[in-house]
Amino acid sequence: MTPFQEFFQNFGPYLWLILLLAIAGMAYWFYRFQSRYSKDYQQLDALLRSNGGEGGLEKLLTRLTRLERDAAMLDVLQTAMRELELRQNQSFQSVGLVRFNPFTDMGGDQSFALSIVDSYGNGFVLSSLHGRTATRVYAKTVKRGQSTQTVSTEEQAAIEQAMRFQQLPPDASIQA
Repeated sequence: MTPFQEFFQNFGPYLWLILLLAIAGMAYWFYRFQSRYSKDYQQLDALLRSNGGEGGLEKLLTRLTRLERDAAMLDVLQTAMRELELRQNQSFQSVGLVRFNPFTDMGGDQSFALSIVDSYGNGFVLSSLHGRTATRVYAKTVKRGQSTQTVSTEEQAAIEQAMRFQQLPPDASIQA
């Protein structure tokens, strides 16, 4: 097993835990924002139901300015969150590695097929064939979990290994 695979096997659950904590943090932040919004609404309602007295209009304008600022900030945060989600889906997320010996006259599994894909199943498969006198490297494109060129059984196994946890979206028009 390669160090790269060992890393994901050893730390994969921790990475999921960090993601879960980030989602919980965002949910908590949205809860706090909603509760503050509710409190402001209750105060505004109480202000409008009473006489208002001296300074009532100034208080109302201060509250409205604060609400406008918070709404603008929320729009910025929502835009940033959508962009982060898009970038996260388009970043490489899964790896498949198969080592093999393509030549019977050589010992050891010096050759390999490495596949790296994003959450849409788009990426590449990189193959290295190691011989006595030369090593050849080939790269092939992967779209939605399928190679666009003919692949060997080892390359197909690497692609399948990388795709084992991917859930492809139903829309086939997604581009890499």
